[in-house]
Amino acid sequence: MIVQDIKPIVKGIAQLQYIMSGGIAVYHITSTDDKKYQLEIDLSDKHDVGETAAFKPVEKAILLMRWIRKANENDTLIEIK
Repeated sequence: MIVQDIKPIVKGIAQLQYIMSGGIAVYHITSTDDKKYQLEIDLSDKHDVGETAAFKPVEKAILLMRWIRKANENDTLIEIK
């Protein structure tokens, strides 16, 4: 699903749900329009996340905007019902 306007998403709150084997961090984001999205970040891609990246359990979604935008463009941003 490609979202036309990501502003409500990046203005929301992201909560880390779990980290899968292989280094995939799964966040659930609650947007300002009360929709929920799932975002997966590949932590093993050191070029993308860096060598010393720290991901907190709760973040402002704007801090994850680069991955939100990339997931939206790649059609991997999932709306949770």
